[in-house]
Amino acid sequence: MSEQQATVANLREALKFFLEDDNMIDRLEASALKDLLLQDGKIDAEEKKFLQAAIQHSNFDSQALGILERLLEDA
Repeated sequence: MSEQQATVANLREALKFFLEDDNMIDRLEASALKDLLLQDGKIDAEEKKFLQAAIQHSNFDSQALGILERLLEDA
């Protein structure tokens, strides 16, 4: 498994964990996801694709959605 595949796999696991209790991503969880995405200082194409899919298919409160949409815009 390449480093990029490992990163996306880690992101999927984190998203699954954040959704586990209430099926909703809140501001703190979105911030943690943002930190994971920016660990290497940039968002690559696979991470961007992951983020787009997460936004489309997961439940976020308005603050969390704002955090991740801004991150996607800046990517």
